[in-house]
Amino acid sequence: MGKSSSQVVGYRYYAKFAAFIGNRIEKLIGINFDNRKWVIHDPLKHPPNLLPVLENNLFGENEGGVSGQIDIHFGTPDQEPNAEYQKYFPLVSGYPYQSYLVFRGEGGPDFSGVGGIYEEVANTLGASGKSAFYVGNSGYMKEMLLWVKRIHVKNNGDGQWYDLKSAIDGYINSGTADRALPFNFNVKYDADGDTSINSMKYDSATSMYNSGTSVMPTHTASIGVGGGGLPDPSAFYNGELSLLFPDALMGYAETNIEIEWGFDNNNYSYPGLLNEVKTETPRDSNGNKIITVSGLLPVMGIPKIELHGRGSSSGSITALARITLGFVHPPDYYSKLEAPDINPIHKIREILTDDTAMSKPESDVNDANFMKAADRIWDEGLGVSWAIDEKSCIEAIEELCYHIEAGIRVNRQTGLYEMVLFRDDWFAEDEIHSVAENKIKDLSLEVMNSDDIVNQLNVTYYDRPRIKNSTFSVYENGSILTMGHANAESIEFPYFMNMRNAEIVANWKLKQFSTPAWSGSFTTGWREARKWNRYDLIRLSWSKKWNGTILVRIMKINLGNGADNTVTIDFEEVIPYSSEMNTSIVVDAPVESAPQPPQPSMNAVFEAPYYLTVLRAGQTNADLELSNNPDIGYVVAIAAKPQSNSLNALLYTDGGVGEFEQVSRLEYCDILQLDQPIVETTSSFTVTGSLTQTANSNNLILLNDEWMGFVSFDVETKVLTVKRGVLDTVPKKYSSGSLFVFDLPDVAFDATQYAQSEIVEAQVLTTTPSGIQELSATGLPIEIKARAIRPYPPANVKFNDIYYPETILVTSDIVLTWVDRNRLQQTGGEILGFFDKGVTVESGVTYSYELISENAILDSASDITTNTATIPSSALVPNKPHTLRLWSARDGYDSFQVFEHSFFVEAASLILTATATKSQVAGNTVPTANITVNIDESLQANMQADGSKITGKSEPGATITINIEG
Repeated sequence: MGKSSSQVVGYRYYAKFAAFIGNRIEKLIGINFDNRKWVIHDPLKHPPNLLPVLENNLFGENEGGVSGQIDIHFGTPDQEPNAEYQKYFPLVSGYPYQSYLVFRGEGGPDFSGVGGIYEEVANTLGASGKSAFYVGNSGYMKEMLLWVKRIHVKNNGDGQWYDLKSAIDGYINSGTADRALPFNFNVKYDADGDTSINSMKYDSATSMYNSGTSVMPTHTASIGVGGGGLPDPSAFYNGELSLLFPDALMGYAETNIEIEWGFDNNNYSYPGLLNEVKTETPRDSNGNKIITVSGLLPVMGIPKIELHGRGSSSGSITALARITLGFVHPPDYYSKLEAPDINPIHKIREILTDDTAMSKPESDVNDANFMKAADRIWDEGLGVSWAIDEKSCIEAIEELCYHIEAGIRVNRQTGLYEMVLFRDDWFAEDEIHSVAENKIKDLSLEVMNSDDIVNQLNVTYYDRPRIKNSTFSVYENGSILTMGHANAESIEFPYFMNMRNAEIVANWKLKQFSTPAWSGSFTTGWREARKWNRYDLIRLSWSKKWNGTILVRIMKINLGNGADNTVTIDFEEVIPYSSEMNTSIVVDAPVESAPQPPQPSMNAVFEAPYYLTVLRAGQTNADLELSNNPDIGYVVAIAAKPQSNSLNALLYTDGGVGEFEQVSRLEYCDILQLDQPIVETTSSFTVTGSLTQTANSNNLILLNDEWMGFVSFDVETKVLTVKRGVLDTVPKKYSSGSLFVFDLPDVAFDATQYAQSEIVEAQVLTTTPSGIQELSATGLPIEIKARAIRPYPPANVKFNDIYYPETILVTSDIVLTWVDRNRLQQTGGEILGFFDKGVTVESGVTYSYELISENAILDSASDITTNTATIPSSALVPNKPHTLRLWSARDGYDSFQVFEHSFFVEAASLILTATATKSQVAGNTVPTANITVNIDESLQANMQADGSKITGKSEPGATITINIEG
């Protein structure tokens, strides 16, 4: 009797490893594996230094997922070695000032009996017997995206300077900044309907909740909808909320404070559920105001409190404090609560003073000035986030200043670093300088933006929820209407994480670009000018150009060289920011956050050339197959990635019989879009898009039906350099198109050998973890043309030693020259382009040509064994378009593509007598002729003809004989 045997169909892979992040961090907010989803570190559930992960099916049924525990090391100065790491490397460093993660399985802290996700992870790993981190079924760790944060501590571990205004919440809710207010508050609630009152305290110093007598449990009870569209009251707790904050905080006044309690669970919003609101604010023993509200507290969603007040410095203020009582909340809740962006003024100050950066003493910074700038940026909500690999300090500071419309300088009177925000009210009236016109020695002026006013900005910023760059456009409508067209420029804000910030600054910059303003320089010997600083404002008068004064900003000061103490000042006219502009915004179409079904890909399906057949099967096998049956052909496909959660695509063909079946799987290649028209000789051109993989000379590029060889790609200028017309193709003109950049692993082969003239239909279907794109009834038809056996076409074709001439004289013979290509030889080494030198001709190859005009063959030849042919001028037809076709042939097979070029034959020369008057020379000539008339050696006239007359200038009364060479 036989017995059954098990079969191994796959493996799970586990690993222990450390992943270094870099310098000091404050928190790990979340981790995203392979762009699938965020695994959030929940500060209400997880210890600060541990992130449990239980995502066993994150990558789909076949790929598996990830699970285990991740130890978080923040890079503190007194950091101890990781316990798991130390088991294998007893003398390992604790890596002070370096943040890193250790991925492991069970072990470490004991979470038995705690319940929740800790116990689930421990049980899962314990049952599997694995003490390492589960990385999936593919044998390698997939790419991870880390969301880390450092705001409230400096790189050296000290507390942040002016920490009250260090964190800015970039989240926008109905146009209002959504910020966690930096004060403590107590929450009191009735958790179970009895008489006991539970409480929880939020501590702004630690951003943590400390529970009182008990912890309010997490509930997932459904919310019913009662009368009037409000939730069923049974879905709420009875509770009381107390808020405590000082007078000085954010400039709130004693009166005019309103409170609204509500919640938002991503789908519903129910404000105004409080039974009682106390706007008369009592004081605690320290004089702080207390606000107490009571009413129904929602079970699900995010409770929120809005405080509306009128501050003494900022006008009307609306701030939103978000708190949680253990409710179900969306994954991005904690980033909102903790204000994920840093104040750029704090970052600039740290670059100046950190010993790993510019290492300036703290005493070199004007603290009062920097605090003023930090307050203003905090009020404006212009927070930034960044992760820098390598960048100079000066460049980093300049980029931050660009984001907030600011400049940094060293005050020449105090020697201290100062910030200047380019705002209308930054300088007080008594801080603005004036200079009399008679004190200016000389002044040079020009008008900025005078030649071509920019009235549209295409803005790029980083969209944090979408984890990608996003774009929108800002238009200055009045300027567009005046000019009659849009003139666009592109700007980038890589450190802004939301559209609101990018929109504010983009409007400021658009106003600068779209407003003509003066710029220039002047010199003065006035002693007072030597006390001025860069970015100071001057009221400048110059009666030759304007009445009164204009306000200008100093951009550069030159104090002279000691011998000459004249002060030279470069300036730009100030363009006010505060006035309203008639702008409109066009935003990218919103992207659905839910997983999309498989989307159609951009793809190309074609018959494989000889080169790809050799790379796949080897030249010996390929030649053997072709010797047995030279008429065969293979169908291949390439495709670009249509969506982030698609790992690959499938090639389906109908086998020539009408029934589709899967024949191959293909990896995605990169794709670029042609951004300018190109002609046959263009080898460098601009494109849109970017390359996600490193390309080299082995990469091929397919544009329509022309193959190109990759040379280089400039990621800054988006200029792609290629070799044109490689392998069995020739260059052509294009006005647009998609360029597939691929290597052999990106190509899917249908292994079926198809016969010449057979029609095969093919489809490329996108796959995702949740499904496969649906098959269509019909596919793309591919006609098999025995491409692999055909000789390569001639290359480097010239007409009378010229590439692609537009016109040829009817009196001239056409001397064609070309070089050889060899299909069998060009299977290794550097790929040859159309304009490269020739190689040894393939055995048996001859060449043929045809000259055609108006569908008639004027001249032709075949079986040419040399690399030249002469077409006599007698075969040309004057004033007619002509087309020349040149191709190679061998053993009855013509080249897959034919060199083809069209040109115009110009008429022969003729003699014309014309009469000259004082103002013109008149006579008849051929259309579109360009004529130079020689009266005598001292006079030439350039003449233009329209077919009926010649016009130009010459000496009065002259009689001219015009010799026209056609």
